[in-house]
Amino acid sequence: MLKFLNIFFKDFCRIFLRSIIYVIIAVAASLITGYLWNSGFASHFTAQTAYRMNAARYCMAGMWVILVIFAAVMVVVAACQWFGEDILTNRSYLNHMLPIYTWELVVSKALAGLAVLLCAAAILTWDVLKVANSISIVGDLLAVIPDLSKSDGVNFDLAMFIRLGVYFMLMLCLIVMSTAFMSQTLGQLASRGFARNFLIFMGFFALLFVSGTVLLTVFRVFGITLNFAELNNLQGIFDTAENILRLISNTNLVLSILYMTGASLILTYRLNV
Repeated sequence: MLKFLNIFFKDFCRIFLRSIIYVIIAVAASLITGYLWNSGFASHFTAQTAYRMNAARYCMAGMWVILVIFAAVMVVVAACQWFGEDILTNRSYLNHMLPIYTWELVVSKALAGLAVLLCAAAILTWDVLKVANSISIVGDLLAVIPDLSKSDGVNFDLAMFIRLGVYFMLMLCLIVMSTAFMSQTLGQLASRGFARNFLIFMGFFALLFVSGTVLLTVFRVFGITLNFAELNNLQGIFDTAENILRLISNTNLVLSILYMTGASLILTYRLNV
């Protein structure tokens, strides 16, 4: 267990250092966005030049949203890149000499990626709430959400939906990482050069196709249909959204385990590492 924790800590630090710059950029963008939406910035404009103020505000807010999404994506990219460098390159042979199972090397990188993602999500969520508090329109919208639970005939649990949303995003990132792990491992079965890169590229999209096919099959088995005509009330929308998010998340978890298991088996029995 201690050896696994040591590997996990190393993976966490590597992925964190590779992706923290993007989180810092998103935080800096949030500080600028918050300043543009406060009353102090508005005092520099008159009624005739208010359009310039609004243009600057909305452009910066849009750029900030893009940077937040980009930062989350780069955490996943950093985890996928570190997997290839630490396991599949020539300088990674020392890792395979450690008294640790191959599957532990694979799982450690996936868990480290999720851990870094949680840290980044905590920082970015704090940014989102802070900026939302500055933007009165968004703040008013967020204030309305808890009132939905008090509406007649509507059973809405905000805390449950937040937990489900976090679980959904984590499983979405996990399936992307495990798919990248599996495709990179498949690429090692080919010779070096174009054939290896082609196999990695095609393997990734083939696995995405498999994941989509499995997900559609699971939807049919559990009777989930996207018939929007039946969603004639608010409660039906909430129930359908909950079922879909939960089903997708659980399916992604199972597929991620299968892909990481496949990557471990290929590394162990076909590549002898």
